[in-house]
Amino acid sequence: NTPECEKYACCPLPPYLEGSGCVIEEDDNGGRPLRDVCFHLLKLYSDRHYDLDQLLDPRSVTSDPLDYRLSWHLWEVLRALNYTHLFTQSQGVLNASYAAQLESEGLWEWAVFILLHEPDTQ
Repeated sequence: NTPECEKYACCPLPPYLEGSGCVIEEDDNGGRPLRDVCFHLLKLYSDRHYDLDQLLDPRSVTSDPLDYRLSWHLWEVLRALNYTHLFTQSQGVLNASYAAQLESEGLWEWAVFILLHEPDTQ
């Protein structure tokens, strides 16, 4: 509850932005500030219905917005823990993006495995 000019700590930025000081990175989509994945996990722990889209955003882990490796695996762990409030469209984006990433590396067998997790069979 301190004014903007009296902040006493930096925002929990992703590891690749930690050395940049107290800069707040704004999200292009919703104007939400970019935070570290650990911060999002703590928020999810305190509020079971916390927005999973922010947590699974690749930019909360890496500077490459197309690197879905950790996001996909983290989603699978969260699903195993009965966190199911991610929209079907967002699940599809995670699956398709990670499969495309694997296919571009020549790992098409793993891309097929990832696509088998698609919730919409159509």
